[in-house]
Amino acid sequence: MNVKHVLKIQWEHILRYIYIKNWGRISDKTRVYLFESRDGASFTDSPRYIFNELMVRTDQTQSVFIWIYSRHSDLNDLKTTLPLIDDRVMFVMRDTIEYARALAKSNYLINNSTFPFWFIKHKNQKYINTWHGTPLKLMGFDLPDPRLNKNVLRNFLMADAIISPNQHMTNVLNYSYKLSNVYKGVISEIGLPRLDFTAGFETILSKQFNRTGLQFDKNKKTILYSPTYRGSDPDKSKDDIDKLVKDFEEMVGKLQNEYNLLLKVHPFIYRQVQENISKVHLVPDYVDINDLLNITDVLITDYSSVFFDFIHTGNLILFYVWDESDYKSERGLYFESTELPGRIVTNIDCLITTIKDNKTEVIESSLMNSMIVHDDGFASRRAVDLMSSLSNSYVENVSAQKKVLIVIGREKLSWNEGEKIKKISEVADVTILADDSIEVQDELKGYRILFVFGQPVKTNFEQLTGSLKGENREYQRILGMVDWDKIIVLDNQFASRLAFKKLGINFSSEF
Repeated sequence: MNVKHVLKIQWEHILRYIYIKNWGRISDKTRVYLFESRDGASFTDSPRYIFNELMVRTDQTQSVFIWIYSRHSDLNDLKTTLPLIDDRVMFVMRDTIEYARALAKSNYLINNSTFPFWFIKHKNQKYINTWHGTPLKLMGFDLPDPRLNKNVLRNFLMADAIISPNQHMTNVLNYSYKLSNVYKGVISEIGLPRLDFTAGFETILSKQFNRTGLQFDKNKKTILYSPTYRGSDPDKSKDDIDKLVKDFEEMVGKLQNEYNLLLKVHPFIYRQVQENISKVHLVPDYVDINDLLNITDVLITDYSSVFFDFIHTGNLILFYVWDESDYKSERGLYFESTELPGRIVTNIDCLITTIKDNKTEVIESSLMNSMIVHDDGFASRRAVDLMSSLSNSYVENVSAQKKVLIVIGREKLSWNEGEKIKKISEVADVTILADDSIEVQDELKGYRILFVFGQPVKTNFEQLTGSLKGENREYQRILGMVDWDKIIVLDNQFASRLAFKKLGINFSSEF
């Protein structure tokens, strides 16, 4: 174990301690709103638009707005994205003591992704998860390894509200993430706040382009190339950087006389691409792509959900899918290529020829148009109205079906146990609770699986004494807001870590 890793563990321990000491100390006088987008890498996406709406409401004069930024970002760059900043706005660096305090004490939490593993929503907080778009790629339990979404599912189960842009996303939440029957919050299908029009976006982009040296000629049309990352695990991105760079350089060489060429890559590969693409074409990571879409005449993408945000413009979309068969078999897509609202091209020569020959007819897709039925410019307003109406009594997705939690811990299921679980699932909603290190057997992949991961969020005193307060907090961290009708424990040693008996929770070792 290297020194850097040891220091990181020690620092996380300090952050958890600070977080615990401040947990629940929430003001009843000043409303504090905390915004986090992409782990603090930008001030973009739906959190930005909800922030804009809150800032202009007259009833928000006694409010404080906290934006979280990453230590790897330039705060002055990030600030250029926000059209309005006044003395109500604060900026806090992620993974600092100030961040731990703010996360513990804010009244409202707005995130388009996830908070860290040690986050536990307090009952007096309101957590709104906006997620970050309509998915084209398979998500949640539709992926082969359910561990990839362990913190996403944990965050969803703690959220008071999840904003959905359309019925497709609602279905993904309910069935791909298996929230149906257990999620006690509200899935609010109100459209994407990030698609609301931002007054002054031209000024914002002009300022950002000048800061970075991006090349832009107002007399030319604009092509935006926005590919996604390959693979299903962000930490093991398989993007062929050389291929991307070579293709874009060919686009520039053959199209730059007629078009502005802009490249906006996925955040996971930005630093790698930055070393190979000129800054006159590479859009900085902190720039909001929804501002860019307002000046885009041709969008080139692949499997990114960005095209959903572009449909309403009526402009040309080209899907450049040079690795379509490999990608489909490895990651999987929710829609066939024939259902997409754009021309499919599989090689760079065809892509350039399509643009140069002005094959720019827009392909209508009724299926895709159904994805933007709620995007009328007022989604931010509806999101803020939703926040003000939230209570602790939402049980929108919870059915009368019995909910059974089966704690397998680190144990590998026997054939008999697998068969018994299968029988239980015929009459009840089954959730599996497993240690993060377990090998996920094929027999388990049809079930909702919650994983125990990360260090316990307890003080040293709580650890030593087995404090009930600490045990209850840890239980909430792992299991969110779900109420179980029955808990069946197959690994007693593992279950003792969760202190079910101490918390007065009845469980059985019998099916």
